[in-house]
Amino acid sequence: MTVFHDRIASAIDASKKYGGNRARLSRALDMSPNYISTMLSTKASPSWDISVKLARELEVSLAYLAGSTSQPFDVTDLGTDGPITDQALKFFDQIAGSLREAATMRGQEPTVDDMMLRWFKYGRQLSGFDKIVEWFDLYKAPSGRSSRIEVLRMGSSSLSARTLGVADKKSLQFALDEVRDSDLQKRLLRDYRTAAEGQPVLTEEALNVLAPGHAEQIRLDYIRLLLPVVSETDGDVIISYSKPLR
Repeated sequence: MTVFHDRIASAIDASKKYGGNRARLSRALDMSPNYISTMLSTKASPSWDISVKLARELEVSLAYLAGSTSQPFDVTDLGTDGPITDQALKFFDQIAGSLREAATMRGQEPTVDDMMLRWFKYGRQLSGFDKIVEWFDLYKAPSGRSSRIEVLRMGSSSLSARTLGVADKKSLQFALDEVRDSDLQKRLLRDYRTAAEGQPVLTEEALNVLAPGHAEQIRLDYIRLLLPVVSETDGDVIISYSKPLR
């Protein structure tokens, strides 16, 4: 019954209602103040009625306490009337996160939220983005003395690759260096310098230029997210992820 007792102890500590207060929980069960502490320390088995009350007070399922599931919240509780508990909301956040993770691993385009969550989750390390690396471009973090932004890698499914029709970093670098719009070049460099200072930069962009080497004007409205990350091989770099506005 070790799992059972460990789960109870964890649920008490995580409970907003009890916040680790075992004596208070004991009194809510109509037991002596030291009941929970004694039960956990001696690994004693509570009665069925007490187990049900425990699960109800701690807002977890009996299946979770028994160790048969890793999800504290029982989805069958949604069939009853009443407000959705914090445990329920946390459960659905976890499920939504798992579904988004599975979708991106299957090749579906990530969202801006997906990118930001990975940035926080993996400690701003480029290694946390290996499953979705083809959806963004990678740049060297420019210093205050940099006169241009330098492409390190171009994702095969990134918006720039889809716009230019080729996933070749030399083509992207040429387009950035030779585009006949000095204001655009200055704005790009400014934004990348801002991101290099350590914070994400999220902007709404409108592109209307003739890209070098292309006969047609490029017109595109999109959202661009710049994320400063650390690469094991290139040091400080900038992830550039863009998504068209439809």
